Amino acid sequence: MLFLDVQGTLISDCDKSPIDGALELIKSLNKEKIPYVIITNNTKKLDFLNYLQNLGFEINEKVYIDPFCVLKDHLKPCKIAAFGAKEFLDSLQELGYELDYKNPKAFLLASYDDFKFQDFASMIEYLKNGVQAIAMHESSIYKKNSRLYPGVGSIMSMLKNACEFDYKVIGKPSKAFYESALNLLKQQDCNVSFEKTLIISDDFKGDLLGAYELGMQTALVLSGKISNTQGLDTTKLNFVYDSIKDYYISRFK
Repeated sequence: MLFLDVQGTLISDCDKSPIDGALELIKSLNKEKIPYVIITNNTKKLDFLNYLQNLGFEINEKVYIDPFCVLKDHLKPCKIAAFGAKEFLDSLQELGYELDYKNPKAFLLASYDDFKFQDFASMIEYLKNGVQAIAMHESSIYKKNSRLYPGVGSIMSMLKNACEFDYKVIGKPSKAFYESALNLLKQQDCNVSFEKTLIISDDFKGDLLGAYELGMQTALVLSGKISNTQGLDTTKLNFVYDSIKDYYISRFK
């Protein structure tokens, strides 16, 4: 029983192509009818699953989840302020949310590599006025064009250093997101549990630590944002693989 991350695990951070062994792994899981769920913090494309399918991944919607899939469970469509890439803002509007930076009910934050300090000033003002803060996920860092950028979790920590507040996390590594993913696993096998689930990801802090605390088995792949285990608490890792190909070989070869 598997939870599989996408970026840096199944597809390359560099050119978004499938990492060696990734397509074969999905095919083998389907063939052997092994329960799995694709768990991604995608916050750009509403049709990201279709994008993965076009890359050759034989994944159907019953085994896929991202923050957009569960956002309405946490915040019904309303007036919001949103910070992130244009694709993120466009997707929110497609889901029925109205962008309103003057009187929003909540502000939503996603990964973005072009934030300005004026954006952070606006967020602080919202917080001072009691506007609800929502992190689309809580990644610590993400990789783009071979460079590492601060993730949503890191930005939220920065804001908390400026003013104390509570915020809601929609995607990984929130317990609610993992429970939603577990429900998808249960549709494949009613006997699944966190303790019987192995999560494979390239994000130690943003994915695996939260999963470990829920009792999951954890596997780190070194094909994404992390290239070695230096400085990591490896006692919280059950497995370390150079890439998903190594897991595929160990499991199916």
